[in-house]
Amino acid sequence: MTRLICVLSIVLGFVTLTAGDVRANGDARSVAGAAGGQFAAGAELGPVSFDAIQIGTGVFIEADGSASGTFHAVLSGTSLGLAREVTVEGNVNAGTIAFDGGALFSGTASLDLGDGAPPLPNIAFSVSMGPDSVGLVIDSVPLPAAAITAGVVVIE
Repeated sequence: MTRLICVLSIVLGFVTLTAGDVRANGDARSVAGAAGGQFAAGAELGPVSFDAIQIGTGVFIEADGSASGTFHAVLSGTSLGLAREVTVEGNVNAGTIAFDGGALFSGTASLDLGDGAPPLPNIAFSVSMGPDSVGLVIDSVPLPAAAITAGVVVIE
C-alpha cells in the first residue's frame, strides 16, 4: 500500500509539472474590457485634440494570428474650441498576445468624426492594450497611449 501511494504521488507530481496551460480551443486567447481613460497632451487626429477615451472590446485571438471580435471607442476632445466625440466601430481580424501579457490587435473600422458627416468606412486601425493603458492607431495616425482610469481590461 505504501508503495502504491509513493508511485501515485510520483505520477501525480510528474503530471502536474508537465501539464501546461489548458485552453478549450488550442492556444486561443481573449481580450475583454469596458474602460475609460485619459490621454496625455498631444493626442490629436486632424483638428481634434483628445483628452479622454472610453472603450469596449471583446476579441478572440488564435495561435495563428487570426482574430475575431469587435472594438468600440469614443474619443472625447475639442475642435476649434467646441466639444467633439469621435467614434471608432471596428471589426478585428488579426492579433497577438505579447510576452509582457499585453494584447495587440487590428482590423477595419467605421470612423465617425463627430462633425455631422457620415462615418468613413473601412478605416484601418490597430490597438495595443494592457490592463492599465490603451494605445490606438487610426488610419496610420498613432495616438499616445491613454492611461486607464476606470473599468477593467482582462487579457487571458
